[in-house]
Amino acid sequence: MSDPDSIPLAVIAEYRTVVETSFGLIFAVSFVGMLFLGIVVAQMYLYYTRYPRDPLWIKLFVAWVFTLDVCGGIFTIWWLYYMFISNWGNFKVFEAGNWLLCTDPLLLGLLACSVQLFFARRVKILTNNIWLTLMICACALATLAGAFGSMAEFLILEQFALLYKMRAVAILWLLPGCIADLTITISLSWFLRKKKSGFKTTDRLVDKIVRLTIQNGLLTTAVAAVDLILYLSSGQPYHIAMSLLLPRLYLNTVLSSLNSRDYLHPESEGDNSGIITASNLRSLGNRHPANAEVMVHVEAHEMVDTVKSDTDWDIQQKQAV
Repeated sequence: MSDPDSIPLAVIAEYRTVVETSFGLIFAVSFVGMLFLGIVVAQMYLYYTRYPRDPLWIKLFVAWVFTLDVCGGIFTIWWLYYMFISNWGNFKVFEAGNWLLCTDPLLLGLLACSVQLFFARRVKILTNNIWLTLMICACALATLAGAFGSMAEFLILEQFALLYKMRAVAILWLLPGCIADLTITISLSWFLRKKKSGFKTTDRLVDKIVRLTIQNGLLTTAVAAVDLILYLSSGQPYHIAMSLLLPRLYLNTVLSSLNSRDYLHPESEGDNSGIITASNLRSLGNRHPANAEVMVHVEAHEMVDTVKSDTDWDIQQKQAV
């Protein structure tokens, strides 16, 4: 550890500027991320208590992404403690990273890839477009590959001033993630908008799902884009702040989508059904259906478009009587 009294005042002033600007932002965003962690824990509690009948694979998936996020939070706190507490007065720690910081691209890549593949499944079920699904999966896997590459490059370079040398692998890490998030948001929103049924209640439900999809998808897209822009446009490590926040946003996207079932369909609270069908819409007074009805199954976080003919509808009407 350096003795502050033995360091020239000019050098101290220079390092102080770096700490207050670059690492001040990182510290502030990390603090905000810890606040988000409290929200995420509350969402986890709500999910496992409200939806005990969800498929096992969804429960395991939620536990997996939550574990990744918590590990990221632990390593972030450890890294900040190492810089600001263990190495108090040692300005050299602000020039280079260490293995603690290298866990960020690894965990973020694993989490982002997992979440994007989760939503790619939803896109496949909803749109039945195999090419669109494959494009999202390819972007997700490219994000994971870029994350591993970024971790390896950073372990070699170490110095923050040399991060510009890993631009190619960093772009491979961040850009496909932006494309995947944006594609998921646009494809789901566009398809749902196109499949409105004419029922006020069903259309209102579809509008809610579209708003939720746009809010969650655009948030991760915007933060990932800002992360990439900061990396490419600045020599200071501002982008680290965004990459430390992204895992929590991805996890929040999954949990808010799963926990929104009570908000989207209050009658299904604590249940798995969550299906809007013709039978539970008849009582609302809208008795002249369109040719197509959108049935939204939010239990497994997937939406299925079911086309019903006029004959099928007449049969259901007679059975209801």
